[in-house]
Amino acid sequence: MAELLGYLLAIDAIITWALASLVYKYCLGKTDPKANLLFRLVCVSISTFIFSLFFGNYGFFSNFSLRERNEYLIACIISGLSVTIGDLMYFISLKKIDASRAYPLTQLSLIFVYPFAFIFFDEEITISVFIGGILILSSIFFLSKKDISVEKNGNNSKDKEKSQENSEDILVGVILALGAAFCWACSIVSFHQARIIAGDVFVTNFMRILCATLFISALGLFQKEYYSGFKKKNRPNLKYYAFMGIAGSLSLGLADSFFYMAAEINGLILTATITANTPMIQLILSIIILKEKLRKRFILAVVLIIIGNLIILGLFPVII
Repeated sequence: MAELLGYLLAIDAIITWALASLVYKYCLGKTDPKANLLFRLVCVSISTFIFSLFFGNYGFFSNFSLRERNEYLIACIISGLSVTIGDLMYFISLKKIDASRAYPLTQLSLIFVYPFAFIFFDEEITISVFIGGILILSSIFFLSKKDISVEKNGNNSKDKEKSQENSEDILVGVILALGAAFCWACSIVSFHQARIIAGDVFVTNFMRILCATLFISALGLFQKEYYSGFKKKNRPNLKYYAFMGIAGSLSLGLADSFFYMAAEINGLILTATITANTPMIQLILSIIILKEKLRKRFILAVVLIIIGNLIILGLFPVII
């Protein structure tokens, strides 16, 4: 029963993350990423605090030693800052490339999770992990390959200039998506450590989001664009900021908590592997809802990601 609950929690996280990514893509077409970031964090801070009051237990703070408290707070700070920096990179990436291209790339965070787990949690990196990792990394080639937007015999200078700009956007978008993957991996590992120390998911999630909100709020004192989501001039776009806040509360606030609850039940590696199916769900939703182009290489890339993770778990036969 415990394993089934872990699977259900992971599936819920997959669907929520996939839907949230589409909301982000739609709203970022109307608003600025930095303006969205702080507004979204404030919404998520409120929601995660409410979740922690209902489902969490703050009693573990009274049992902490000074060392445990410091280690816990450091882990929360690292998780909060890394997930926020990763989110900003992802938001900017979404303004450069399609959601069906950006989101699968961010799932390469799994590649960074495994060596981190080896270093910090003494987990073994087997031959299966290495082979699976190579397959997952190979998917980058298919995801980053640009579309042919200009005919081979075309001589229109404007078309060529537009094509060059699109190529630059794709490259920047891919690099930012990979950066987001690395930051999210740091966040996953540090959150996992904080959860181990505290034994509570919902309070830990609130603590890391609070740290991120305080950091971006302080940064906004020097870069005013982070506060622009609250300004009167952006009231016509208030509904888009609200959509981002709701999506963030459900994704970063609730779905992330479900993911770590599932990791506590079924283990981090198994849970992370299950959620590697998210790009496939997101791809289908992008085509249906956002009317994005169906690219065969995207499907191949997602299949490589899934097979790579199955090999890592030993669920896919490998002949050495």
